[in-house]
Amino acid sequence: MTDTTSTDARSTGAGPTGGESAREPLTWERVLAVVDDPGRNMDDPAPIVALFAGRTEAERRALLPAYKDAVRTRRTGGFEVRPLRPLRHVGVALLGGPAGIAQWLLREDMTWPEKFGQEAIYTILAERDPAWIPDIATRMAARLPLDPWGNQWHVVDALVRGAGLPTPTTPGFVLRWMFEVAGRWRGSGRPLAEHLAADRYFPDLMPALFEVAGVGQSLDTPTGGPNAVRPGWDTALAALADAKTIERDVLLDGCLSRLLRGERPGALRGFIRLHEALAPTDDELAARADGYLRLLPDAPSTVAALAQAALRRVDGADRLDPERIADASRSVLFRAEKTLVRAQLTWLGTAIKRHPAHAGVLLATACTTFGSPAGDLQERAVALIAKHVRTLPPDQVDLVLTEVRDALPMLGDAIRPEAAALIGESGAPEPEFVVPLGPPPPRELPPPISSMAELVEELAVFFGSTPNPWVDPRGQATDPLAVERIVAALLREHARDREALHAALLPLTEQHGHIVHQQWFARQVRGAVGAMVAAATGHGGRQSWFRSLFGKGDAAEHDLIPGEKRDIERIAPPQRFLLARLYEVGTRLRVPHSGPYLAEIADANGFVDPEALVTGLETWEASGHSPWRRDVDQALLRLPFDLDPALIARAGRLTSPAGRRLARTMVAGGPASGLVGRGRFERIHRTYSAPKGGWVHSDGPLATVAPGDPDTVPETARALYGQADPGAAARTAAWSEDAGPDLHCWPLLLPRDRDVIAAHLAICTQRGIDGTSRGAEVLPALAESFGPLGPGMSLAMAYALGAQAAEDRTGAVDAFVTLSARDDAWDTEALGRDLGEAVRVRGLKTTRVVASLRDAARAGATGTVWGTLSGFLPDLLAGTKATGLGDVLALAAETAAGSGARGVSIPGLTELADRKGSSRAVVEARRLRKVLGGETG
Repeated sequence: MTDTTSTDARSTGAGPTGGESAREPLTWERVLAVVDDPGRNMDDPAPIVALFAGRTEAERRALLPAYKDAVRTRRTGGFEVRPLRPLRHVGVALLGGPAGIAQWLLREDMTWPEKFGQEAIYTILAERDPAWIPDIATRMAARLPLDPWGNQWHVVDALVRGAGLPTPTTPGFVLRWMFEVAGRWRGSGRPLAEHLAADRYFPDLMPALFEVAGVGQSLDTPTGGPNAVRPGWDTALAALADAKTIERDVLLDGCLSRLLRGERPGALRGFIRLHEALAPTDDELAARADGYLRLLPDAPSTVAALAQAALRRVDGADRLDPERIADASRSVLFRAEKTLVRAQLTWLGTAIKRHPAHAGVLLATACTTFGSPAGDLQERAVALIAKHVRTLPPDQVDLVLTEVRDALPMLGDAIRPEAAALIGESGAPEPEFVVPLGPPPPRELPPPISSMAELVEELAVFFGSTPNPWVDPRGQATDPLAVERIVAALLREHARDREALHAALLPLTEQHGHIVHQQWFARQVRGAVGAMVAAATGHGGRQSWFRSLFGKGDAAEHDLIPGEKRDIERIAPPQRFLLARLYEVGTRLRVPHSGPYLAEIADANGFVDPEALVTGLETWEASGHSPWRRDVDQALLRLPFDLDPALIARAGRLTSPAGRRLARTMVAGGPASGLVGRGRFERIHRTYSAPKGGWVHSDGPLATVAPGDPDTVPETARALYGQADPGAAARTAAWSEDAGPDLHCWPLLLPRDRDVIAAHLAICTQRGIDGTSRGAEVLPALAESFGPLGPGMSLAMAYALGAQAAEDRTGAVDAFVTLSARDDAWDTEALGRDLGEAVRVRGLKTTRVVASLRDAARAGATGTVWGTLSGFLPDLLAGTKATGLGDVLALAAETAAGSGARGVSIPGLTELADRKGSSRAVVEARRLRKVLGGETG
């Protein structure tokens, strides 16, 4: 009976509300009257549900054109999403088919507020066609974002509960479910275990806790300190296991499998806490010994420590065979974490006594420690072998001494003689053959985009490969060569057939054009390219996108988006110049007249073809039109170093203002290089510790730049060469996350003046000392670029070598090795002094710097590392921060010996070496003094 009534209602238009209002004709004017009723609570969907109740599908289809036009109009009205929200339920009531409705509900501009009429969405869909609901719920669950702030989860939840559907187990659904459970628990005063036991989804989603990436962060709830939360997920799951609600084996196996799968340490901490809360028995640990063994070689240190403690406990219960102990030792003793290695050597000492029949095999594993960069750990391993080898049977002694002999070359010079004495050798170091570094092969420029179809494909890939910065502020790095190829192809196709370009790009505009209406993207290359596509298809005119946008000098550069004033000083100067040029390209695409593209790069380093540049300006002059301002400026900055005198003479015959500028610049040998100096300024950036928008101030060194010869630097590019206002530089640092994906584009702005770009990057890499920064990953490209090296590169490298994030340090090491392999004049001692100042003033971690420099030395940059350390050590030896001093001295001794440094005087070294005692720093100071003095014995 119910089904018949529902069918009749859909066919006749007599909905459940009854009365005359339900039978009145449904017009778009009537819909808007309800949607925009000023007396209605916009978050109350009841009037919209009542308006559409009982309407036929034919009535709904008739309103679709007007509805789509309203969406398009409201979407282009700016970044403010509020006008679209009232249309949310209208879309559910009008759109045809599950795919379109799911896509509509998943829109990013439908994510506020947290809960918004999800029950009404189920009501509308249940009346239209209940068979759609499972399909919509499945589509939405598969595409739920991984962040917990959207409201799409509530819609899926309402559909699943209302229709009695199976529980989705997609990552987005699981993570948001945990967020919801935690929210209800914190506000209830009841234990989390009670909430979980009563939750409908928990039995189905519990196994997924060990499958979905990111769950560990939700599992990890602090239990001490001012931000403590009463017993959380770990305690709750353990309590449910004790109550037999869930099986302990499921939790233990799930923990172990998640730890084995690996993730960043912070995301695994919750599983470590859960493992501790479960307090496994000896039997449970012994049953999983093989799994713990697999964690030892390369798991994060906290996970490896858990596995090491578990195995040691199993051994203490006589449940671990000696072969597995040997495997554990070989896995741990090559690791860099001193705590783990010390614990393993201690365990190894006790295991040798407990397993005398296998003592030789166990003791031989201690030789793995010979490869450690820490001299104190090497000494400890040698002492362990010396202590136990004398008590072994002859056959086992031979086994151990063979291992010692094979591993002897890995020991440091100061420790090797003691180990060599065990095998009856002197231990004198043998000269090492070091393969000289060679310069990296030149980068190749991909071929130009050759057709309209290829251009459309490149643009689709460009937009599709760039993630939403709202989800990931670091995003994916913008490919600078891809941007240059797209710009050149857009201008080329525009000149060839403007109408065909319009038709080819129109689908892309409909799919991606909305990004140009969002202030976030307007400050990024992705937004600029989106604006180009919109301009080429005639979109965006009503918004006056290019009116006064970087078009009339710096005074007009405040309108990033018309109607929204933004302080231009918040944009880093290189990014500002980059965006100005790209938005100018968009302006060119809006007008029918075109001319040669002057700034098109001719190689992967970013240089233009000077002959093509002169020819292009000749063509502009012959046409009677003036070339585009930023196009000329960028072309001048991209002039190569070697210029043909005949070409210079040909440029001298140009008569236009742009031609005369080119001639003067070519006569001068190109634009002047920046003069980079050092200054101090108050660095300001917003932090989450100031929720109301307060500012945190800190002091630190910064590179400032100025043009060597202002007459040869384009006026629009002067910002690249000046940071006269310290506050402007500080605000640039605050904003650097916005430019993060585009930093790779900066080197192509000044291919012959890398130190200027490095000076701006130093602002970004300085932030990497305490957090994350994208600047360091650009350093390898700068190292392969051209121009003098000075304080800009030195400061950027210094901060990056001691960055908190491992990927930032990797970028610095790659750049360091590249610079070492080239013939560029590089003052490595100045880099060392900058490192010392950063340690003293900015809290740079010495241990991170040593790890980076050691990697560079292993890659063959031994002499350059020694040069850097010779400038770094005086500051460390004179200062009070001695953390990691022993490691620095040890690396200095190794690289000094490898590079043949002799007779070098390091201030403070003798005083430290003459101190009494046997601390690591004192021992390594004596060793370095011995190497520098030319002593080999």
